[in-house]
Order: sequence, then C-alpha cells, then structure tokens
Amino acid sequence: MNGSATLQTLLPRGEPGCHFVAYGDCCIGPPEPGRGHEKHLAAVHQVIHRLDPRPQFACFLGDLIWGLTRDHGPNHDGQSLRQEWVEKLANEMKPLADLDVPVFRIPGNHDTMTPVSETVWREVFHEIPQNGPEGQEGLTWFDRRDDLLIIGISVYAMNMGSPFTMMGGRVDHGWVDQVLTEHSDARFKLVLGHSPVHPVNGYNAPKWGMLPEFGEPFWEVLVRHNVTAYLCSHVIAFDVQVHDGVPQITTGGAGTNSGPGGCMPAPTEYHHCVQLAIDDLGLRGQVIDTEGTVREQFNWPPLRDGVMEWSFKSEPLDPRPSRVLLAGHSGKEAFPRIHVSLDGYQPRLNVALFDPADIYPNSWHGPEVDIRHPFELTVAIDPAMGPGGVLARVGNEPFSSLETDVPHGYKANGWPETWTTSTEMLVENTSVQDVLR
Repeated sequence: MNGSATLQTLLPRGEPGCHFVAYGDCCIGPPEPGRGHEKHLAAVHQVIHRLDPRPQFACFLGDLIWGLTRDHGPNHDGQSLRQEWVEKLANEMKPLADLDVPVFRIPGNHDTMTPVSETVWREVFHEIPQNGPEGQEGLTWFDRRDDLLIIGISVYAMNMGSPFTMMGGRVDHGWVDQVLTEHSDARFKLVLGHSPVHPVNGYNAPKWGMLPEFGEPFWEVLVRHNVTAYLCSHVIAFDVQVHDGVPQITTGGAGTNSGPGGCMPAPTEYHHCVQLAIDDLGLRGQVIDTEGTVREQFNWPPLRDGVMEWSFKSEPLDPRPSRVLLAGHSGKEAFPRIHVSLDGYQPRLNVALFDPADIYPNSWHGPEVDIRHPFELTVAIDPAMGPGGVLARVGNEPFSSLETDVPHGYKANGWPETWTTSTEMLVENTSVQDVLR
C-alpha cells in the first residue's frame, strides 16, 4: 500500500458517538541496540496520520519510554529521567502532538517504576487531572467530556504496594466504582489501564496482567456499570475478548520488540494501532499494521453476518465423563472443525476448533454447567474476534469469551459441511436456522 494513501476512518453510525485511536508500548530508548523500537513507532505514527478524518482523540496506554531501572542506564536519577522525557517527547513522540487532538495517557511499568519516576511523571505531564484517589493524583484520573467518560488508571502505583512489575497490576476498584456512580449518566465509558485483567495469548503469569485479588472486583465494577470497553497494552499483541458483556481490548503494538520473534508471539502478532468508533449501536474497531493494512476488524456486539451461534436446552442429565453436544465436519479431515462438549463429572464446557492447515485442534474452556437441573447454554463463534471470538453464556447471563492460550480464533476456510448433534437435548442454530437440518 502506498505509504501516503489515506486510510478510511471508522466513524460512528449516528449521533452521538466518537472515533479515536488507541495504542501503547513503544519503550523508546532501549539500552540494547538493534531492537528497532523507534523505527516501529515511526511507522505506527505514519499510519495514524493517514487516517481520514483524523481521530478526535488518542489514548496512549503506557510504556512510552524505556525508563528508570537500576540495571539499564542511563536513568538512575530524576534529572537524567527528566532529560529522557524531554528528548523523547520532542522527537519520537512529536507526531502524536502534531495530530493536534486531545491525548489521554496513562503510565506503564517502564514509565513509573519507582517513587522517583512517579514524581518525574507528575512534573512532565502536569496537565493530567489531579482528581485521582489519594496518593495517585496525576497518575490515576478521570475526564468527563459531554457524553464520554474516560478513566485512566496507574496499575503500578506505588501507594498500592506495587514496587515492580513482577507483582502484577493493581487498582483501587472502590474509587473506580465511585467515579462511575457519579457519572452514571455518561453514555460512553472507557477505562484505561496498562495491564490486562484477563490473560492474553496464554500469558497468565502475574507480571503480564492484574492480580486476581484486584482484577476480579475491578471487573465486577466495570460490568455493573456497563462500561463500553477496558483498553490496555503491556502484552505485545492485539487481542479483543469479552467478559460478562464488557470488552477488554489489548493493543501493545506501538513499537516494543519483546517476546518470541519480537511480539507475543510473532508472526501471529505484529506492530499496530487500533482505530475505534463508538455509537449507540456499539463498538467497532480496525487494527492497522505498520504498512497501513487493516489486519483485523471487530464489532461488539457482534454482527450477525459471519457469526455462528447455537442454543443447547436440556432437562437434568446423569453424570458422564464426557458428552458431545455438537460436531461439524468437512470432507475426510482427521478432526471435526468444530467440536462442542461437556467434559468432567462436574461438567465444563469445552470447544475445540480445527484448521486443516494445523496438525491438531486447539481448545477453549468455558464455564461449569450444572446438569442436575434444567439448563440452557449458548455458544457463539465470531472469527473476526480472534481467540476472544469463542463465546458462551449460561441462561440469560451476558456472553463471555472462553479461556485459551492460542493467539488466533476460528481460522478454517469455511464452516463445516456436515453436522452431528446430541440426541439428549434440543440443539438449535440460532444464527442460521436451517444449517443443522
């Protein structure tokens, strides 16, 4: 694609609404030569400047600089760290300022790793609202603009007892609850935090996400207030998944070279930015790589076209180690392309997906289902959402993405040709009613 050609911005499908760009994790200025962080970031910025119309605002989700560490110089003191910020904002980050739009930023673990670096952050970004919880002023904040509420969280704040990344992200969920309650009339609500709450691509160690004792009550707050989306980075990947109806969007592709092949993992993942649009119909996004190619697109709630959804309704069942609910086959392939089952004597939903280009199927794991009582289970597959596009709900609960450690979703070229279904229960395809008949 021509590097100067304009890129069509996703726009709201009506009023009110907004459109913006989100990106994070460039860690410019690494001590080891040859990582290419600055080159990747420059390519991302070129893509953002090609968007037409330009974004109404930008969200930068942390880890802008390599930052203050004891083992990687030169920033062992506040003065050298201040100088690093001055140089990087005036040079590598100048294209962001040149957009001439509001920028909502939060610190990452490379930006604020010690009390010294928190102090310097506050000095450098003194324009950030000073309305966060006590001890986090200028680090954690909220900003209300007409129909839009944005909450930015420092998930490695020193006063939350998190002196380094390995201890996992933390959040004052009570403060978030209070802000969302006070602004319950906001039509659109975005929450920004550096680390994911839910694991991405199997990166489930504490250093790659938020500790459950903080993340679980925090997510309950987001669900209760019907937050539009939680935006994060930290993992060098793009990922969208949904939990209890709330999307988590991870975009750690602004330039950092980390993990297998430079991303987590490459070549599945790539450097990128995410352009989003919000309106009363929902959230849409396009993921654009450094060549200006739209690599992925997603919608929440998902569009009906291209999504398969099944409903399973049953009276009480006897325990059994495994029962197949649905299997979809194509030709003489070794495995079903789609295999839905309840496994275990306290059965848990499992979905296996197979692409004939792979050797074995990949699996997703869902909620436990109480088969001692009548139940209704719905399973949906949205290939556009990648690994987060394998979703389920029990009864009328909101949809949630199933757990997996693979970086892709349903990727076979076409849906299965033939289907077999359980004879113990009513099985309906609620997206295309005739496909199972």
